[in-house]
Amino acid sequence: MIDLAKPFIQLFKTPRSQYVFDVNQNEILPVSVESFDFLKQCMDGKADIGSTSIEELQMLMQNGYLRTESVVQEIQHPYTPYLKYLLERKLRKITLQVTQACNLRCKYCIYSDDVNPHQRSHSSRRMTWATAKKGIDFLWEHSVDSPEVNVGFYGGEPLLEFALIKRIVAYAKKTFDGKKISFSLTTNGTLITDEMINFLSEENIHLVVSLDGPKEIHDKSRVFADGRGSFDTVIGNVKKFRDRVPEYAKRIAFSVVVDPLNDYDCINEITIMAKDMNSHNFLAAIVDKDYDNNCDSLIFSEEYTWKSRYHEFLALLSLFNRYPEECVSALARSSLGLLVKKMNQKRASAPLRPVDVPSGPCIPGQLRLFVNADGRFFPCERVSELSTATCIGSLDNGFDVEQASKLLNIGKLTPQACKRCWSFRSCTLCAKRADISSEGLSAEYKLAHCANVQMTTYNVLRKTIFAHEVNSFYKDQVRLERISL
Repeated sequence: MIDLAKPFIQLFKTPRSQYVFDVNQNEILPVSVESFDFLKQCMDGKADIGSTSIEELQMLMQNGYLRTESVVQEIQHPYTPYLKYLLERKLRKITLQVTQACNLRCKYCIYSDDVNPHQRSHSSRRMTWATAKKGIDFLWEHSVDSPEVNVGFYGGEPLLEFALIKRIVAYAKKTFDGKKISFSLTTNGTLITDEMINFLSEENIHLVVSLDGPKEIHDKSRVFADGRGSFDTVIGNVKKFRDRVPEYAKRIAFSVVVDPLNDYDCINEITIMAKDMNSHNFLAAIVDKDYDNNCDSLIFSEEYTWKSRYHEFLALLSLFNRYPEECVSALARSSLGLLVKKMNQKRASAPLRPVDVPSGPCIPGQLRLFVNADGRFFPCERVSELSTATCIGSLDNGFDVEQASKLLNIGKLTPQACKRCWSFRSCTLCAKRADISSEGLSAEYKLAHCANVQMTTYNVLRKTIFAHEVNSFYKDQVRLERISL
């Protein structure tokens, strides 16, 4: 007889089979219809516990599956004891905010006073050479055990400080002589000159250009201060790269900020244009509303949802040689790439442990230390500069390891909810999702994001199962590392 209360699992059903995701074991298991139906009754609290005998379930329970409670007893990141060492000796990247000024006034920009007065704002504040030099020296001193490093340039619009960027690159190359160093820059693409093209290509700087879609989409939000759209200017400058430095132009990446209220097919047209420019590098992200006080939630149109899923489906089929790769949307390919990454992580990640941590936070500062124009430290460029909770030090005082540890262990803010969450191993919540700027970190605000995380996790697992089933049809033709469940 089975003695099974509500198990710590999630159920998935497809036209072909039934599956159980065991949270503690972090595994997806195929099960019979009988087992699936009984487990669903257990989840709904309607099962007659002890009245059913199913050999399959008994075997799973004997092997440590279907526990009713999380095995996690304490929230603690495993890197916590090593955090000081990682920050002091293994920095990988530093991003310098060379200016807070910008020549555009993008309507969705959370760094604009019009959208959110509680984030960074457009200002004339710029990074001095003394601060920039100190930043490069800091990276040198704190990357002793890192085989290679990266220096990024951010704004505002960083090319407003082109002269400063050139000086920083020259100094960094001299400072890091003998160690591999690379550079990256994110730009709105409106200020490109021939001199900039020559410099960026000669220094092989990884360039990311913001481009939200075709003209009618891009110009809805990405406008100059006088209200004019910026699309024609950006495209004209990108074509200059193609004409002057064609090989470098192929490596330019495009950052697409997607508003899900717009038509997906219309947004997707930009990927067709990019093919003409010999580029397939797209970094797509949904409009960021975390610090937007004027918007309670992000709204997805029904049409956007089904069209995006359709294109992702075609992208997945292309991996199995069932759809021409050249016909796949670059946006969908980008989305699928993230899915594949998560699927590979899922296979590699371990079962839950008594001392464990939700997977959301990165190591604050170590992977991409953001240094603002004033020389203050933040985990990355996406958090609020006005928040004391996300500030983890400064060039003058070094790292605040204690504060960085709090961000690393953000799960401690909501320990009981985290332990009971079936999306524990796939959680994407970091301090940014708990930060309400002047009020610090909020458990309530963090918990408000949990439903979206669980929905995302559910979709990733569902797509993982689908890929597995497709693989069973086309296993001899797959171009992707086989997905094993």
